[in-house]
Amino acid sequence: MSIPGEPVNVHSLERARADALRLLKFRPRSLAELTRRLAQKGYSPAVVEELLSEFKKTKLLDDARFAQLFAAHQMEVKPMGRKGLLNSLRAKGISEGEAAVAAEGALGEKSELERARELASQRISRLRGLDPQAVKRRLFGLLSRRGFSTDVVYRVVREATQ
Repeated sequence: MSIPGEPVNVHSLERARADALRLLKFRPRSLAELTRRLAQKGYSPAVVEELLSEFKKTKLLDDARFAQLFAAHQMEVKPMGRKGLLNSLRAKGISEGEAAVAAEGALGEKSELERARELASQRISRLRGLDPQAVKRRLFGLLSRRGFSTDVVYRVVREATQ
């Protein structure tokens, strides 16, 4: 947080802007992520605050848009349950409300049970030949780590291993 009247070094601001734009070039980032990365690079809180304020005004940083893009990408690349998606969004610094909205949009029409069944059916082919108890443990672990509810995990593991 900057102190009112505290001067911001123009040279530092320009370097921070260049670093921030370079980070945003690779992928969209949340406000919290960019704040953390700029602080790691050693920029003062006043410089970071000034730059982030500028980026928010010009819409280069928009946590709601970032959350929607991130959630949609996660569901495409690494399908997960609602709880897992919300945890991933919160880890990126997204607020509870924005995370919930983005998660609902990304989860779409499919139920959590349908997504868990799809994931289990994809994985079970890799587990052929293993002891049935090992298959159950691995499916249970996979679905649990991906944030599916316990009821869904038990049901899908039972269905997949019968």
